[in-house]
Amino acid sequence: MKKLHKLVFITFFGPFAVTFTVSNFLLLMIWMVKYLEDIIGKGLEFQIIMEMIARGALNQIPFSLPLAILLSSTMTYGKLGETIELTSMKALGVSLIQVMRPLFIFCSLVAIGAFYFSNNYLPYSNKKLSSLVGDIRKSKPELLIPEGVFYSQLRGYTLRIGKKYKDKTIAEVLIFDDSNNGQGGFIASDSGNLELSKSGKHLILNLINGNTYKRDKEKVRPGKMRKLPFVRNNFENNRIIFDLSSFKFEKSDPNNRGKSFKNIPVDEIILSRDSVHLEKKEAVNRFIETQHYKYYFRSDTAFLSDTLTPNNYDSLMRKINNCDSIKRMIIYKTAKGQSAQATNRINNHLTTFNNHRKYSSQHTTEIHKRYSMAIACIVMFFIGAPFGAIVRKGGLGLPVVIGVLLFLVYYVISTSMEKLCKKGDFNPLIGMWFAPIILAPIGIFLTYKASTDSALFRWEAYKKGIKRIFRKNNH
Repeated sequence: MKKLHKLVFITFFGPFAVTFTVSNFLLLMIWMVKYLEDIIGKGLEFQIIMEMIARGALNQIPFSLPLAILLSSTMTYGKLGETIELTSMKALGVSLIQVMRPLFIFCSLVAIGAFYFSNNYLPYSNKKLSSLVGDIRKSKPELLIPEGVFYSQLRGYTLRIGKKYKDKTIAEVLIFDDSNNGQGGFIASDSGNLELSKSGKHLILNLINGNTYKRDKEKVRPGKMRKLPFVRNNFENNRIIFDLSSFKFEKSDPNNRGKSFKNIPVDEIILSRDSVHLEKKEAVNRFIETQHYKYYFRSDTAFLSDTLTPNNYDSLMRKINNCDSIKRMIIYKTAKGQSAQATNRINNHLTTFNNHRKYSSQHTTEIHKRYSMAIACIVMFFIGAPFGAIVRKGGLGLPVVIGVLLFLVYYVISTSMEKLCKKGDFNPLIGMWFAPIILAPIGIFLTYKASTDSALFRWEAYKKGIKRIFRKNNH
């Protein structure tokens, strides 16, 4: 039995390592597409880019593990079936369940490790990643000044370039001096060129054939209109140096970032959710108390007697009908105004209540997401292993294609349900377990068929059955 377990592990680990690496890489590429605009043209150091890629790869592990287990288990048991090793084991009295037992224990340990990783280390890594992405987005491109747009990211100046050419020359340049509350004037030039200083800390703008316009002191004379003169100077060559120190990438403290559910472990999420529930309960109690005090039938009206008891509608209407028309009209008008106020307060409270419910749903979604993604490793094993044993084909063939399609079903369902649950449109307790609940019966069915030597995916068995049907019809 030890030799059997050793054979299964040796056959499993090669495909597992390859599929895990490839699936993580593909998911990382999909993830990186969102941040290409933030990386390109920033002049970031190689170390910063590699840190972002590494932390992004760690972020894909919870999804790549179930896919790797599904594909590697399919390839492992398919290869064992293809080389007639499964048949030999069954001939020696070893059932498929016994053959699956060592990898089931391994996948269970992987599921536990995946939850521990996503709950303890991944929040810390995500906190660093969100801080890093935020800092990269802050660092502006040094020379990426668009055409025909007033670019205000240069400290103290607003720059507009009409046209840019490949040789770094520019045309139709306008520069507004924003210093001194916009009193610094502006510069207009026909052409020029852009270059970066050797240190990379300054942007040098060389202008050719232009004018500078600067506001002069206001001339005020009694009894005459105010004059706001401008001084114009012509130039053939002019050089302006812009400071790029504000564009430099600097890391900020990740602990200063706002808390996100991805950045905290489950126990902190539960405490936060309890605080939300307590806040919601207090808000409801406050609302009920306020509504009862403001809009409950009371006897302290100027037109009704103090003997009127609350909630006595008939007594109230009799008192109102005994009043004259003017008082009755005032009472109705007051009641209408109070009803409108009560409606507005109820609508405002419903908005607050829905926000609390949505926020609480986001907490519960993140908690069950981490558990369900860990359990998905076991579910995928019980789909892949019996499926490979039934098909009895190893390698990158049709079984792997079907396995990828099953994982895509899981991925689409899981992602869609997560979005619905975070919006509060679906129960997170059901939504985050929806994909495992759907795929678990498939795994149980395939395990049962594989353990009973079913010819579920053998086309020869179906051909024989069809031929038998036609023979009976001919007779």
